[in-house]
Amino acid sequence: MTVVFLLVACPGIQPDTGVVDPEAQDPLFTELSIVCDGTAGTWTITADTDAWTGGGTLTMSADGDYVEAHPVNSTDAALDGTSDHLAGSLSVASDFRDVHEGSSTWFNCGTPGLQGLFVLYSRDAVQQTDCRRFGEDAEAWLGWGLGECSAVIEVEGV
Repeated sequence: MTVVFLLVACPGIQPDTGVVDPEAQDPLFTELSIVCDGTAGTWTITADTDAWTGGGTLTMSADGDYVEAHPVNSTDAALDGTSDHLAGSLSVASDFRDVHEGSSTWFNCGTPGLQGLFVLYSRDAVQQTDCRRFGEDAEAWLGWGLGECSAVIEVEGV
């Protein structure tokens, strides 16, 4: 004996999930903090934005040859698409072979010539929508071909 179940959908009736799909807009920073704690051996990155994001990337280098790129992901976003909060932390590794993307870095707070760039991405994670750079030599950063950014952030601890 075979029993057949038919599922009947009622077009036009949608469950209310409380989540809306707002118009996509390019997110911009409302707040950004990058802190290097030399005592604890950690970098902490937090960002607040005015719209949903596709995350961000912190890229660092001291010479343009050895470059690290670390994703910083959304940890809390408004249901209506009006804000996003990104957060990440990196521990300082004692050996560059122990560096892992998104969790550890070779760079400590006092690395000579350290330059950094934090890029924020559109909701689809394709388009760069905002950025901040740090370090004393912006010309070196541009010469390395790692991206352009005129907005500067002071990094606490560096």
